[in-house]
Amino acid sequence: MRVMAAVTAAVLAAASMSAATAARADDAEVERLVRQHVQPMLIAAGGMAVAVHIEGRTLFFNYGMADVARKEPITSDSLFNLASVTKVFLATLLAQAVKQGEVALEDPVAKYVTELQQGGDIRNVTLGELASHTSGLTRTPQQYEPAHRGPYRLPDFIRYLNSWKADDAHAPGKQEIYSNTGFFLLSLALQRRFDTPIAKLMDARVLTPLGMTSTVMPVPTANGRGRLAGEFRRRAVQGYNFDARPVGEPGNQQGPFNWPGTGQMYSSARATWRPSSPPISARCRTIARCRRRWRWRRPACSR
Repeated sequence: MRVMAAVTAAVLAAASMSAATAARADDAEVERLVRQHVQPMLIAAGGMAVAVHIEGRTLFFNYGMADVARKEPITSDSLFNLASVTKVFLATLLAQAVKQGEVALEDPVAKYVTELQQGGDIRNVTLGELASHTSGLTRTPQQYEPAHRGPYRLPDFIRYLNSWKADDAHAPGKQEIYSNTGFFLLSLALQRRFDTPIAKLMDARVLTPLGMTSTVMPVPTANGRGRLAGEFRRRAVQGYNFDARPVGEPGNQQGPFNWPGTGQMYSSARATWRPSSPPISARCRTIARCRRRWRWRRPACSR
């Protein structure tokens, strides 16, 4: 299992201090509180980069090694795999396209991934349902077809989706089921809609306008696996399992989905705490609060 240290804000310290205490705390006290929370999470290999925003200033604390073999320590500019925080960026990309009238939440995903027009229940799934985990699709395809072996290439993924059958526990627009499958399908639909690789689309529409030059998606390789470009790969941390054994190469992703555009994003502690905008963690908390109040429901007229 890959250990991906969080590059998100250390609400750790803030949660441990009252406002009055925080106002008086010096940097050493903040570091003590952060270390108190971080150290129990560290393993023999790997590490963590932490950022704390307090009293109008940002403090960075780094623990452990980015690469044990090369004796490279974690820094505030080390790049970490953001894992499912990538979903926040994809949902933002979709929201922007909706606001600009380029797509609609009610659009069936088969409108853009046209191979799905030959399928069954997948034709009823909309972009809005994919983005809100209400498509009915399971977390991974293997949960639906456990007999499948190996990663899913795009033809495998399309075959699975076309054969997928909804039931009472997995009906589009009815239940909230956390779904990696749904977001990889959403990414594919956005690529098809704009005829642009998702990494380029994300960079042009979200990252560059925000000035997030150290936040990046892997670029496709010949075998379909996403891989960071050279200058970013040199800053990426080595992943380790809980036995402190290396997992893959830095910036070279592994997972059940294997076609161009299935990569997760990378960023650093410093990049996520730009003074001019809320940190990624704050955006995630805001979206989480909104999602608790809002559930995507298909309009009655769309069936």
